[in-house]
Amino acid sequence: MRYAPIALVFLLTVTLHAEPVVDDEALTKALTDGIIAFTKDDKGPTADSLATSVDKAPKTLAIALPEGAVETNPEDSIYIIATVYDCGKCDKWHLGGTASAWALTEDGIMVTNHHVLAGAQGAAMGVCDKDGKVHRVVEVLAADKRNDIAVFRVDAKGLKPLRIAPPAKIGDEIKVISHPDSLFFSHTFGRVSRYHKQPMGARSPGAVSMSITADFAIGSSGAPILDARNGVVGMVVSTRNIYYNAEAQENLQMVVKDCVPVAAIAEMFEKKKD
Repeated sequence: MRYAPIALVFLLTVTLHAEPVVDDEALTKALTDGIIAFTKDDKGPTADSLATSVDKAPKTLAIALPEGAVETNPEDSIYIIATVYDCGKCDKWHLGGTASAWALTEDGIMVTNHHVLAGAQGAAMGVCDKDGKVHRVVEVLAADKRNDIAVFRVDAKGLKPLRIAPPAKIGDEIKVISHPDSLFFSHTFGRVSRYHKQPMGARSPGAVSMSITADFAIGSSGAPILDARNGVVGMVVSTRNIYYNAEAQENLQMVVKDCVPVAAIAEMFEKKKD
């Protein structure tokens, strides 16, 4: 009987560590090594050429979108996206800043923010899944600068796509799975706060934005906003800080999290004709 407490502690320890553990360093290495491998051939575009092609891409794309709830772990559909570049000061490739992306179709079509692809620099661009498998970004298919959306293709098949869900209502529960500051596959939870038009002078004046209370940060750009059935109801875009003393940027009071609403995403896809 005197050993029961020890056994109980052991069982509790096992239970507490039952959830998958994310190895950020291992994923960073897999992502870096995978994209570096793409630089050794001329079979795909550079990150620089992808950035140039964003503004030339059409605004709509005719594809058949997946239907129904996502039955698998939504992490299987979410990716880290990044580039590698040559600093010119050494003989090594360096990983650029990471962002987020998600699978839209089984045959390699993905979605992220327009600014993620438009700002790409370097030799090659790739995406990495939660298991460290890396796929090359091969083309930009469609882009909407005003709503900050870009659709692209990677060299992969058999992906597990997320579905486009109906618009969320104010107060609906949502979650974000993203990669803030290279803390890969972080889950945050909250609700839809409001829908609003971006004011004149903003990056996208007049565009409708969705604000949420779930946290995200740099590296989360392009991450999907998911409803209770893991359907996409929006996509991360940016944060805005509200200070009591705005001029001096002192006494931070609130961080507003702005997202692309799903209606803007859905408008990019014309129904594919049979």
